[in-house]
Amino acid sequence: MQMYKKPSVIAILIIGLITVLISSNLNWPTKFSNGIIESDAKGYYAWLPAIFIYHDLSFSFKEEVEENYPHGSIPFEYRISSNEKISNKYYAGVAILVAPFFIIAHFITILFTNLPADGYSYWYPVMVNIAAIFYLIAGLIFIRKLLLQFNFKEAIIAWVLIALFFATNLFYYSIVEPGMSHVYSFFCFSAFLYYFNKWAVSGNSKNLILVSLFFGIIILIRPINGLIIFISPFFFNGFNEFSRNVALLFKRKNVQLIIVTLVLLFAIISIQPILYFIQTGIFFLYSYGNETFQFRAFHLFDFLFSYKKGAFLYHPILLISMLGLLFLWKENRFKAIYLLIFLAAIFYIFSCWWSWWYGGSFGQRVLVEFLPLFALLLAYLIRIRRDLWVKIAIVLCILLCQIQTYQYRYFLIHWEDMNREKYWEVFLKLK
Repeated sequence: MQMYKKPSVIAILIIGLITVLISSNLNWPTKFSNGIIESDAKGYYAWLPAIFIYHDLSFSFKEEVEENYPHGSIPFEYRISSNEKISNKYYAGVAILVAPFFIIAHFITILFTNLPADGYSYWYPVMVNIAAIFYLIAGLIFIRKLLLQFNFKEAIIAWVLIALFFATNLFYYSIVEPGMSHVYSFFCFSAFLYYFNKWAVSGNSKNLILVSLFFGIIILIRPINGLIIFISPFFFNGFNEFSRNVALLFKRKNVQLIIVTLVLLFAIISIQPILYFIQTGIFFLYSYGNETFQFRAFHLFDFLFSYKKGAFLYHPILLISMLGLLFLWKENRFKAIYLLIFLAAIFYIFSCWWSWWYGGSFGQRVLVEFLPLFALLLAYLIRIRRDLWVKIAIVLCILLCQIQTYQYRYFLIHWEDMNREKYWEVFLKLK
């Protein structure tokens, strides 16, 4: 019972309760609730009914489903043609994490309802929403454990968790669009960072098996997120310490562990090529066609500050968190410099995507999975600057984010067509 008296645990419980209450009110009362499976989420989810119900990896059931469940203002096509055969544009990682919840929905539908067990009737999207809530809470738990490893106090962790959820678009993508990939990547990132740091601190190489597991799923959800592996040196006090620990892994007594780790990673990553081969006869397929990174035509300032999608404009808590680098510098200059370089590289790479605003989205959604790193920085800021102003700034960021989430949800903020005039015309307005 002592555990439930800790501020950070109470914060997670509050977040979980609020998420369930809002989701149950927003998403669950409707007849089909299939608005949960919209846009990209259609592609991420389609692997499950295709494999378990229709046994059809050409996804020919799509038209019938959309006729039976006519929801969504924008038609969305997730199927692509390759080698004269049909495949899914989106990767299978999200479907793997949602699979247990999909199976539960399938049995509930068959045993307790008269609804069709077609993968899209009421309980299927509801369980996708529940899956998102589960992985949200699990991700927050891993962040709590990570911050405890860095010796942050319970009260600081509680503030960080509250800010991380209510002052960023993690709130939106956990509740309003829970079928998107971001909350699942957020969970995997949090677990990956926790177990990697646990290995760095304890030296117990068995933690690398779990690091390998979560890293494999990260790649299987969105391969570009595999960039998180380059954060590894941050958890050591310098490159020399990092290289020494890596070298120790290759001692003879660790060969078996290394083999298990690599085999597990390969087995997870190979799921996608196998699916592609079954569909098209090709193992390696770039499913995004002409959509590419344009490294000479980057939009770094727009990515961070523009009225269209600026990450720091729509979620200023991220910019405030960056101030934590100043205080991390006082504790460990290597960590501060390395984390700054890593985040700068991430900002640059994501700003090079042909659609740097990432389509219809609230803020820069591609940063949701990287929120555990901002959580660390915010914790450093709160620990050193213990004055009231930091907490007031957090509260203001929460209020701004919640108002703008409401505005985005009800179309006062357009999903991709914002500019200076439109932003200030609706600023803080609820009608």
